[in-house]
Amino acid sequence: MRKERIDGQETREAILKAAEEEFAEKGFELASTREICKKAGANAALVNRYFVSKENLYRLVARRLFGKLEEPMTKVADAVTDAKSWQEAVRKWVEDFLFMTLPTERPQRLCCGLFRSEVTQPTKFHDEFERDFGKPIYSALWKLVEMAEKDPVQIELWTTSIWSQVVVYALADKSWHKSFRPKGVSEVDWRATICDFICNKVFTGLHYE
Repeated sequence: MRKERIDGQETREAILKAAEEEFAEKGFELASTREICKKAGANAALVNRYFVSKENLYRLVARRLFGKLEEPMTKVADAVTDAKSWQEAVRKWVEDFLFMTLPTERPQRLCCGLFRSEVTQPTKFHDEFERDFGKPIYSALWKLVEMAEKDPVQIELWTTSIWSQVVVYALADKSWHKSFRPKGVSEVDWRATICDFICNKVFTGLHYE
């Protein structure tokens, strides 16, 4: 029985990992549970056995991936005690969002694929994901801006501006990333350059008090 439970856990995890790839690449509607099980080396009936439905599998996959991004980003402001740590926190927030778009990193790449899919083709879980992941990440940025600006209108403008700049990279297709990247510059280096540009603008216009 113990071996059966272990085998079952391994199969379940294999299906989840295959589903992460399938959903991130194709979105919910076009993803195939048959293809997911094929990639996982599992019987197609096991999706229903372990996850009840394709919808439940998608929801679990999305929450797992979004959670990996959300947790560190929502806590960046907790360590701020002075101007130096504030700048480090702002940079960490921007870096985490930008590096989600790198195709070389599996968790970030998959999370970016799901994020793009949910924005362009929202599922029934969209409001739930926005409430549990999108808004807390945005609020974390707001909190950082609020540490350096007291005018509510300016806080909103700065937060929206920074958010818009990083989100556009998450939503852009990889072919667009390539076409706008300077020739001879790696994707990793270009993301670092973009991060520096955004942060330097923030640090010029905002000062921790």
